[in-house]
Amino acid sequence: MKRVLLAVLLSLLALGMTAEPVEGAERPQIEVVRAGGPIRVDGRMDETDWERAPPITAFRLILVREGEAPSESTEVRVLHDDSHLYFGIRCANRSPGAVRASLTPRDQILDGDHISIHLDTYRDFHRAYIFGVNPYGVQLDGILDGDEPDFNWDSVWDAESTRDAEGWASEIAVPLQALRFPQSGDGRWGLWIRREITKNDEVCTWPLYREGVQGDIMLQAGDLGGLASLRGGGGLELQPYVSSTNFASRTFDANEDASDWNDRTEADVGLDVKYGLTATMALDGTLNPDFSQIEADALQIDVNRRFPLFFPEKRTFFLEGSEIFATPYNLVYTRRIADPAFGGKLTGKAGRWRLGAIAVRDDGGSSIDGVGGRAFGDGLTQGWFSIGRARYDIGENSNVGLLITDHRSDRESLASDTGGIIQRVPNGAQNTVVAADTRLRLSRSFFFSGQIGGSWTRVDSTAVSGAVRDVREQFSDALYTTNAWYQDGTSYVLGYHDYLGPDFRTESGFLDRVDARTSAFEGHVTMRPKRGPLRTWQPQSNGNVIHDARGILQERRLAGAVEWSFHKQTRLHTRFAHVIERWRSREYDRNRYILELENTLWRPLGMSFFATLEDGIFYAPTDSASFLGWQESYQLIGTIRPDPRLTSEVTATRNRFSRSYGGAEVYDILVVGAKTTYQFTRRLFARLYPQYDTDADHLDVDALLAYVIHPGSVLYVGVNGDLDRMGDRHRATGRTVFLKASYLFQP
Repeated sequence: MKRVLLAVLLSLLALGMTAEPVEGAERPQIEVVRAGGPIRVDGRMDETDWERAPPITAFRLILVREGEAPSESTEVRVLHDDSHLYFGIRCANRSPGAVRASLTPRDQILDGDHISIHLDTYRDFHRAYIFGVNPYGVQLDGILDGDEPDFNWDSVWDAESTRDAEGWASEIAVPLQALRFPQSGDGRWGLWIRREITKNDEVCTWPLYREGVQGDIMLQAGDLGGLASLRGGGGLELQPYVSSTNFASRTFDANEDASDWNDRTEADVGLDVKYGLTATMALDGTLNPDFSQIEADALQIDVNRRFPLFFPEKRTFFLEGSEIFATPYNLVYTRRIADPAFGGKLTGKAGRWRLGAIAVRDDGGSSIDGVGGRAFGDGLTQGWFSIGRARYDIGENSNVGLLITDHRSDRESLASDTGGIIQRVPNGAQNTVVAADTRLRLSRSFFFSGQIGGSWTRVDSTAVSGAVRDVREQFSDALYTTNAWYQDGTSYVLGYHDYLGPDFRTESGFLDRVDARTSAFEGHVTMRPKRGPLRTWQPQSNGNVIHDARGILQERRLAGAVEWSFHKQTRLHTRFAHVIERWRSREYDRNRYILELENTLWRPLGMSFFATLEDGIFYAPTDSASFLGWQESYQLIGTIRPDPRLTSEVTATRNRFSRSYGGAEVYDILVVGAKTTYQFTRRLFARLYPQYDTDADHLDVDALLAYVIHPGSVLYVGVNGDLDRMGDRHRATGRTVFLKASYLFQP
């Protein structure tokens, strides 16, 4: 198999080298003016230097009435000095209707009025930094990777806004040290600016982004010239932290008598370090990192599920540069690293190469749900995670890449039930994955992507159902996927074929299932009526066929849908699917009906409703206990803003299963959460987040008071409580009180 993988890798590289770049249209350009004096970031633009900077004013609507002038004007000017890049912004709001924005926590401004600057510092037409601000001066930052923004990236920069009868204005100051860019060339960066005018349901950009032009967003950006003299990157950042946490729990007997509280206090100190090796490469190190969950994971229903639950990464050390490690299959899922002791990370770009590496010492404890082949046992033990990634960019929006992941557990002994000792494999367990991938733009509207890889695994003795079983197995398997699609702004057609072997295993990644060979298609056509309430309507169709490695049918699905997009920020989605699914040794014939409805125009209340009604399988361990019943799933999401400082995000999810439509109920589970935030100032906020699960009769309450100077410099005081039903009332079973302080030094 190694020879096959090598041959395919070389073929992908050869195909990538021959991919033809697609030339874009002539790009508009704006020249940056050097500031003659200091710029005070206060949102007023009263320095004379702003008058010398040429204005960017030719904003045009996208999506609806593409190319027309928006209802409100926008003006952006750009300055620089030796240490910063400055943006002066004026957003008119003269027609009826107030500015629609809130004083919210950082990054949570996307559903109101805001403007965002996208900087392609390498001018590779693919990746860009995002810096945004709203009328209250709340900041937004992230990374645009292709056409998908990731707002988990944070940096230290300044922004201030002012509001008046004519609209609102902002000043943004981005330190050059926060950016990675080559310090050679013609001094041009890509620039794309996007503004949302919520009251009129408008989005406008400079330059105009046309839906019919395919490829990554930054292909249609303008050029920001006059930057050849800038020097950035480098620099040292130190972020120490201290934390103290008190844990307490108690149990109840059959008579509901409580035991004494069992509590303990833990104190921690740690350090994160970032050093700019070059203007384009950064090295991160961490010692005893603080990976406390400042915001709890949203509860999910984990009953009658065939596939494992996925929880997104929230930890800063792993989030920065995470887009470098992304591939068609999710082979890097850093939540596997459950309890890191220390580690390092290298990310950046060298010429056309994007490079990333992670090495972390982990004390173990992660679940093995979703690792793939032969996933039995208690979980991952302590050891090392090592991840390496390299991607080579070719022309416009084409690349080839290589990913290597390795997890090695320490040698360890386990005691058996009889008191004996079973020695693990002498060198511990090991899982290694090597995969090559490519994305190619073969013509203006035709694209191809693919990935092929293999895994090699050695498992050690594993505790199973309370006993210790001596398992010393070595196994390997492969995966591949090929995707080809055509899109021209109106039509979209995709076909793909992929394979995951039954013994493919990725202890550094996450997979829904293995032992699956899938062939599938998707397609839609977008209609844009000239008049009436509809903005667009989109007939859709998709389907797949899945077989296992033996050729036995696992699933056949054919679906049709219509996506309706109305004016006033309203979306309706209707779908029907017919599914034949195998569970154990039987095939089940199923129909599925889906309805989705969203409206976010009214600022005080945004609503989303999702419903799935279907013939559902009860996934029991045996054929005799499994059956086809009736399943209903509902989710209601409401965002309530009675005041610009107060936001409550309420989520209610219900899953009900019956023997048949209208028949006897098997279970009915409701999960409800309400995350409420009050923003005293841009830096100080309080949050209360209760969540209740009717299946476990469990109430979880998280309260947080936070003071955030800027990312990395924070003070958190939090209380978490667990309550479980005992008889006819809920009783406290656990509580946690924590204090955390960190400060980011930038010498």
